[in-house]
Formats: sequence, C-alpha cells, structure tokens
Amino acid sequence: MKFTILSEKLKKCVSIATHLCGSNLSLPILNNILLEAKKDALQLSSTNLEIGLTINIPIETKEQGKVAIPGKIFSEFINSLPKGEIKIQEKDFILNVKCEGFKAKILGQNPKDFPVIPSVQGKTITELKAKELISSLSKVSHLVSPSDTRVEISGILMRFEKGSLKLVGTDSIRLGEKIVALPSEVKKKSVIIPQKTATELAYVFSNLEGKIKISIDPSQIGFDFVPSQEDEVQISLISRLIEGQYPEYQEVIPKETKTYALLDKEDFKRKIKIASLFSTRIQDVRLHFHPAEDKSKQGFIRISAASSEVGEGSSEIKGKLEGEEVEISFNWRYLLDGLSAMDSSEILFGVNDAVSPAIIRPVGDKTYLYVLMPKTI
Repeated sequence: MKFTILSEKLKKCVSIATHLCGSNLSLPILNNILLEAKKDALQLSSTNLEIGLTINIPIETKEQGKVAIPGKIFSEFINSLPKGEIKIQEKDFILNVKCEGFKAKILGQNPKDFPVIPSVQGKTITELKAKELISSLSKVSHLVSPSDTRVEISGILMRFEKGSLKLVGTDSIRLGEKIVALPSEVKKKSVIIPQKTATELAYVFSNLEGKIKISIDPSQIGFDFVPSQEDEVQISLISRLIEGQYPEYQEVIPKETKTYALLDKEDFKRKIKIASLFSTRIQDVRLHFHPAEDKSKQGFIRISAASSEVGEGSSEIKGKLEGEEVEISFNWRYLLDGLSAMDSSEILFGVNDAVSPAIIRPVGDKTYLYVLMPKTI
C-alpha cells in the first residue's frame, strides 16, 4: 500500500470511521479501522457488528493493499498533523506515515481478521436529501429508550407507504411521529432501526450536501450517500434491523380533544422552565387550563409546581383557549423535549382529562405531532 493524500481530506473521514470503534475487549479487532488502497480510491471501513461503515475517498494510489489499524491512535495522530500532504505506506502490517515535520510507524493487524461488512441485497426503495432525513430522524430518535422486555419499541419505526415515510419513536410515555414526503410512490413496508443507527446517521451525514439512497433486505437496511460532485467522498452505512412487530401506535393518538390552547412556543417553554425550579423529584408541573367564557377573548394556562424542599412557584401564559376547564400534571422535561423538536413559533396543545394522552402540534406544520401521557400522582 502506498499513496499520498491531503490531511484535510483524510482527517474528516478518519474521524467519521473511528466513531464506531470502541474498547471492545472480547473482539479487539473491532477497535480497528480497515484501510484499503484501491486503484482509484482509499477505502476506510469500521464496524461494531451491528452497524458497518464504508468510506471511499477518490485518490490515485501508487500501490494497492490493505491493513487493519488501531482506530483511536490513527485518528488522534492524523488529526494532530498540519495541513498539507501526507504520505502513507504499508509493509508487513506496519503503517508508515510521513508529512512535513512529522513521521510515525503504527503497528497494524492482518486485514483477514477484520470482519466482512455485508451489503444489502435489496433494491433501493427511495432517496432523500441527507439533511432532510437527519433532521426528521432527530425529532423522534431522542424519545426512544432501551427496553429488554419490549425490544420493538427500543428502535425507530420507518414506515414506507405510497408517497411518504413515517418515522415514529416512543418510550410508552411519549410518542413522536414525523412524516417525510418521498419523491415518488413506494411499496408499503415497515422496518425498525436501532436508536444507535439513527445516532450514527446523524454523526456521519448531518453536514453533507447530497442525497441518501435507502435500501432494505429482510434483516438489514442500507444508507448510501450520493455526493453532489463525482470527485467527492462516498459513504455507505449498513445496519441490522430490530425484529418484531411495532405496536399499532395510532391508537394512542387522540382523535379529538375537549380542550385546546394556541400558545407562543418560546413563552411556554420559558414558563415551564421557571416552574421546574419548584418541581418535586418526579419532575411534575401542573397546567390549569382556563378557557375564556367569551370566545373572542383570550384564556390562560396557569403553570405551577410545588415542593416541600424548595417551595412553590406559578405563572400564567395567555393564548387562544377553547373547551373545558381542566387541570393536568406533566413531566416538565418531556414537555420541553416535545416543544424543542418543533420549528414553529406557535403550538397547538390539545388535552382531554388528567389521565388521557395529550397532543401537541406545531402550527403550520401537519407533518409532526407529539403525544404525551399525563403524570398521575
């Protein structure tokens, strides 16, 4: 293996590839990345056996070859080098790295010991802009919690149907649904991806301009980045799927609400944060909805919390309220999580009673909803 590459190009790709590397004591080879110099590209590969990542950097190589290199050491060394050309040569699994003022020998391992990263056998289902996919996943992925008893809800549902993709995340207390428009109609299909996969997708693709092709087979899903320019880096991420049937989540989404409030989002968030200072250890705040008797006038919500250890505090937020007077307790962190996922300046908050799920939607955006169960004290 022998090639020359600009440090700026290599640094970013190595950082991405080594993100999957950890301190795996049972399989130390997984702490490595695989470097393979091909005829017209340098390929970096890494895996944790659940997710596999392959990065192809277009370069001209002088000699082809491959070697497994400790990811952390290689990444930290490369990222410490100045701008300019880096000359890399491998012989007998030893990587020689040289640039102006620096040189190093890094001990590698036989590439035959590195796991083979599989490829998805299914055809491409659709493609989306990278930033749109990552932004949409971020609105639901943070709602998921690991679960040994209900593995199916420990991941994110991706439901393809006709011209849309529905992304759903839940921990059984709160639920988020984001609908993404597809460029063309697709066959109906549902898969569950691990939360870790969504995290890696965000880390790998969030700052890239281009599209991502999505392909699926019975046990895996692939995300292939299509750069806007032919000479740019190509990245492929493959992940296992979670087996099981995702719950019929639509059943918990309120079809109607007895009371709703149209509120300024930032003002609502600020007053929830203030009330949280007086919350108990179970992180509860009480919302008392007061619709105006005259519909032409504004109503208000009293936001309060009390703790025997701290004291009590309350505030009011005015808005357009209609329906019945009702008082409900919520986890203030979960309220803020839902509001923070919305891009609009106003939100529509619908409730029924103290034990039924509430629904929050961003005004002017029908593609996102957030469902939250009240706290019953």
